[in-house]
Amino acid sequence: MNVLLTSVGRRGYLVRYFKEALGPDGQVWGADNSRYAPAFAYCDHRVIVPEITHADYLDHILQLCRTNKIEVVIPLIDPELEILSVFQSEFERHDILLLISPPQTIEIASDKYLTWQFAQQRGIAVPQTFITIEEALNQIDAGTVSWPLLVKHRKGSASLNLTYCTDKIQLEGALEACQAPMIQEVIKGVEYGYDLFADAQSRPVSVYCKRKLAMRAGETDKAVSTNNPALIEFGSTLLKHLKLIGPADVDVMVDKDGPKLLEINPRFGGGYPCAHLAGAAFPQKVLAIRRGEPLVPDIGACPDGICMLKQDEIIQPDWLLNG
Repeated sequence: MNVLLTSVGRRGYLVRYFKEALGPDGQVWGADNSRYAPAFAYCDHRVIVPEITHADYLDHILQLCRTNKIEVVIPLIDPELEILSVFQSEFERHDILLLISPPQTIEIASDKYLTWQFAQQRGIAVPQTFITIEEALNQIDAGTVSWPLLVKHRKGSASLNLTYCTDKIQLEGALEACQAPMIQEVIKGVEYGYDLFADAQSRPVSVYCKRKLAMRAGETDKAVSTNNPALIEFGSTLLKHLKLIGPADVDVMVDKDGPKLLEINPRFGGGYPCAHLAGAAFPQKVLAIRRGEPLVPDIGACPDGICMLKQDEIIQPDWLLNG
């Protein structure tokens, strides 16, 4: 079986995990729009493709799969999910598993205000969130929220374009400077992340949870797993409502009142190695979906105290030696 990881970028660890899962019976292809993608160092084959917004992007990916007998395609960045999800049937027509959640799930996850509405409607705890400055100031006056407030882009990612505001003037300026903004209360607590997994019928399979020790450029850089029952239950509840297929990366903040949902990314996340070290084995589960094999739920199997520490490494790109 051959597997394609698109927008592979810096996810060399994910390439290695899939190669281990495949063993001698398959190969991992990596695609990226940059020939300088570090993860290419670990791929069996590497392909330069157009940017995901290019009109020919889908045709390139489909032709790549058909020519090289690739049976599984795994998108790794958020913008790609929205683009490829529309063409799920095209991949199915060629007997290719595009590992992607339903369009409605991707739409909810790609817009942080829709994520908030989704959680509110299902009784899942979230920070207080507002679209207009009037709503936010009314709640400040009522004493239900307090400064600082956080302004963020509804479709932002990688912790970019976040502005902490301590008064009305700052809030007005931040809203003016941000396209499609939303306002959220600042939760003072500890940040945790989940790696969730559901099968091809969106049935819950896995809930792995980690406490984030350090972040870099919006990705988890250091983390330690937890088997805290309340946190596992929160993740399980979320997974039951999500209509997920395959993996998801989820962020929450935990304060004195418990966990509160921040965002959902229905794909492999940068903190997945912590779950993998803890036994999550998501690549093996992806391959099982492709083979049509049933998955046995392992919710509750997340061990406590498994630590993940990332480090930079130097790569000599032999694929560039000939220009």
